[in-house]
Amino acid sequence: MIKNSSLEQVQKSILTATACVVNLTAKWCSDCTEQAYHLPDFSHSLATKSLSFYTLAVQKDKNVYLSTEHQAFTELLGGHGFPRTVLVIEGKVIDADNVEVISAEQLNELLDKFTKQLIDL
Repeated sequence: MIKNSSLEQVQKSILTATACVVNLTAKWCSDCTEQAYHLPDFSHSLATKSLSFYTLAVQKDKNVYLSTEHQAFTELLGGHGFPRTVLVIEGKVIDADNVEVISAEQLNELLDKFTKQLIDL
């Protein structure tokens, strides 16, 4: 299940969840729009691995963050580049270099990558 959450909800969730995936997007981003089509299946697959999935829009207009807090959170999770899909385990960013992972095939490969990292811990 995709959880569209506020910044505060996502921040709280990543601190309390054992493991989760956060997807940072921007309203102006055409890649984000294309990726969104594949997110329900990706989210369902993550849930089968006991991973919560959160999506958070951090920009409405290009290069203009919704707030300084959104900008700081984006930088904490790897910085500019959308969509950015991040694995967080026990409140720590484990894998943040997943930018422009858009297609169903790319998202399935990312799921495999995240699953392997969970096993390796």
